Amino acid sequence: MSRTKLAFSAILLLFAIIFTFNHHLGYSVGDRMLSKMGLSPYTTAYVSGVHVTIFIGLGLLGCSFYLTRKVIMPSHPRLAKRLWLIVVVIILSYSYITDKVMYVAKWGSTGIHGVSYLQNDSSCMYHVSRDGSTIVSCDLTLKNYSRQPVAAVLLPDLARSYRQQDDPLYDALKSVELTPAHLEIKPHGTFSGKIAFSGIAQSPLQVKGKLADIVLDVEVEGQNIVFDYANAIRIQK
Repeated sequence: MSRTKLAFSAILLLFAIIFTFNHHLGYSVGDRMLSKMGLSPYTTAYVSGVHVTIFIGLGLLGCSFYLTRKVIMPSHPRLAKRLWLIVVVIILSYSYITDKVMYVAKWGSTGIHGVSYLQNDSSCMYHVSRDGSTIVSCDLTLKNYSRQPVAAVLLPDLARSYRQQDDPLYDALKSVELTPAHLEIKPHGTFSGKIAFSGIAQSPLQVKGKLADIVLDVEVEGQNIVFDYANAIRIQK
């Protein structure tokens, strides 16, 4: 058995898993790579349509699995036969592992740099009245991987979360000016729950509904991050 072939096939298999499956933030490295290249991970819009990443990743996973099994079969036939089980275990525990790794990776982080947001696990219910008064209730999950408490200021972007710019509702949501909400997250803590926002729509359109995958502006100690995994994370100072 060639050590070079074994190392190559094992690394390729591990990369295929990392590329294809969602980590602790609810999206995959493959999604991020395609977005960085200017390509959508989905055929129509973010988290809708056919998931391109999964098709590319499964093809890569199948090829790397076959290659790895072929390389180790002559010298370790039992391991080769159980390789599928090892792969399944890694896939099922992948999100848990990456979450725990972040506590090490961000061990010395402070402020905004220790905060992560699960966009794929978020949603907001909104109600815009005829007079423009707006009430928003959001289900949000944020993590603080640092060893210090974080006092964050949160502001959801309803229009960018809606994404349909050719729809009159987009303009109505874009005109909404919400009052930010304050949240404190304990060291190595996770917040998961509802947060209420209120504000005024400058161009009111009496409407109510629900949005998912919320674009969220998070400010900590004067530093901002706009979390939007469809267009990567943008840091604003």
